[in-house]
Amino acid sequence: MFGDSEAQGATPPDPLAALAEAGATARFKAGEVILREGEPSTHAVLLREGHAKVITHSADGTEVVLGLRGSPNIVGELAALDGRPRSATVVAMTEVRAAIVTATQLGEFLAAHPTAAASVFHTVAARLRESDQRRQELTTQPVAQRVVARLIELTEEIGIPGDAAGVVRLDLSQQELASWAGASREAVVQVLNKLRQQGAVSTARRQIIIKDIDSLKAMAAD
Repeated sequence: MFGDSEAQGATPPDPLAALAEAGATARFKAGEVILREGEPSTHAVLLREGHAKVITHSADGTEVVLGLRGSPNIVGELAALDGRPRSATVVAMTEVRAAIVTATQLGEFLAAHPTAAASVFHTVAARLRESDQRRQELTTQPVAQRVVARLIELTEEIGIPGDAAGVVRLDLSQQELASWAGASREAVVQVLNKLRQQGAVSTARRQIIIKDIDSLKAMAAD
């Protein structure tokens, strides 16, 4: 996530790795809150392993997913730097290993390491673009296309390979998928029913099985 690779196919270096080594180690189970919206901003969290989702809630209490954060990555950095309450909640989607760094540690490290600071600024800019894209999708794309796009994204990021070739399991509920797609659960159920009929997916309790990712990508491109 942070920095550019020096060679084609090389793993990108992590400019914040040294800061992570200085932070306090923490582990979060799937479903556990890492950062909570509205809380004081005393620290940031460096994700070392695992995935987390960033969420907020609408006026009626409906969960809205703002984005997915893989590792290595940083969350809570803006609030830690400006001292304002957290603007969103971060929840572990898988088991997460992380490093907790204080606002002071983060500020001093970025001031002393321009490369890391530039990476954080690029990350913030990318998230703003992601947020703009999600808002545009909500107003211009039909529910089916949003659901398919989110299934593809989640499959590529947190999908668990199944026993058969090409089969991938997503450990999330239909309600969670609805939050991710910015749609009602009823609308998502209808889309999943059509995808099941086409043989692209199957479902179980808190699981969505991707059976034909190529079909989903073709639908997303239409």
